[in-house]
Amino acid sequence: MSPEPILPSVKSYPKSTEIKWARMGYWLISLLIFNFALLISACGLDVEDPTPPSPPVWVQKSLHEEWPEHGIDAHESGRIYFEWEPNPEDNISAYLIYRAEYFEVTDSMGDYELLEHIQTESLVDMEYIDTHSAIRAKYYYRLQAVDRADNLSAFSDSLMYSLLPQLYLGEMTPNGTSDELNPDRYLTWRYIHSIEMEDYCLTILSAENELIVRKILIPRSYLGVVETWRIPENIIFEPNQIYKWRIDASANYVDQFETAGSESQWATFFYTVD
Repeated sequence: MSPEPILPSVKSYPKSTEIKWARMGYWLISLLIFNFALLISACGLDVEDPTPPSPPVWVQKSLHEEWPEHGIDAHESGRIYFEWEPNPEDNISAYLIYRAEYFEVTDSMGDYELLEHIQTESLVDMEYIDTHSAIRAKYYYRLQAVDRADNLSAFSDSLMYSLLPQLYLGEMTPNGTSDELNPDRYLTWRYIHSIEMEDYCLTILSAENELIVRKILIPRSYLGVVETWRIPENIIFEPNQIYKWRIDASANYVDQFETAGSESQWATFFYTVD
């Protein structure tokens, strides 16, 4: 009978040691997962995020007599201006601006088309000037937000606005230099187009953009008429200081807010004392 083979001895460990090694393995795996997540974050990679951002919200439009102005409005450049609130999410990468045109002749609405894709990194404020807007065209706008995972929000509410022709200011040089305010303290302006406006608003600011006058006026006529407004004596101007003024036209009010308008360019004047 042959002898049994001699097997190498296997060193046995206490059960507590085995538990210790198991725990060390668990923590090692956890550490690797944590470091991997940090690496992804540091590299700017996005972990899959199926949740879309909330729809953008428009800035509430100001009343015609309010200053400073906010919300959708005409711009002194002769274009349409609007602004919206920043989304509450911190991972918004872009906003999409859409525009549709309403056609009065056929009483029909065109399709919404993408007007602009704006990266948030290029935005200082949430605002936009539609440089392709035309006089008397009726435009509707809406927005979408895009996050870094390319999720699209639902559409915002729609806003409508239409441009009126700009008013032209008289007795003020158009090239940015200033005229002395006439002794009778009259400001004058005129229209060269038929303007379907309901009222206009005169604004005077100091050189530091401090509001001096913001006044609603009713037009005498709508075509080729020179309008004037005499600045009351109780409005005090500092001698030899530059002031600027502008006329806004408004029409088609809905719930106290105009949906059509224009803003003249700024003109300037200075006041002297005899």
